[in-house]
Amino acid sequence: MHAENLSRGAGARRTNVVEGVAVSASLLCLVHCLALPLLLLLLPGVLGLFAQSDAFHYAALALVVPAGLAAFWLGYRRHRARRPALLGIAGVICLVIALLPGAGEGGELGFTVAGSLLLVAGHTMNWRLRTHAA
Repeated sequence: MHAENLSRGAGARRTNVVEGVAVSASLLCLVHCLALPLLLLLLPGVLGLFAQSDAFHYAALALVVPAGLAAFWLGYRRHRARRPALLGIAGVICLVIALLPGAGEGGELGFTVAGSLLLVAGHTMNWRLRTHAA
């Protein structure tokens, strides 16, 4: 029984790390989107060009999607609630739409902010449900 509790504790810590990475990635997207004008004023040059480029958005999405999938899957296995994952999926869809051609500056900003907020809400809900499902 003692070994089972230790194993459960290690799994909970690992899940906390995954959830922490996932919510951090979502918050990074939100901060990037909202702070970009300020960053461009403060950090001219290559960094500003990278933050404004599609490469940054694809790199951020490449971080957000696997971290989010892992966190929502681990949370679902623990609490069996679908709502956090559905919010996360909606958030990822918004982030993908923001990268599609023709979204325009306003559309890109709106979809990115909405997607980031949905992901943060999903991760927060997932975290709370997971801690109460012990």
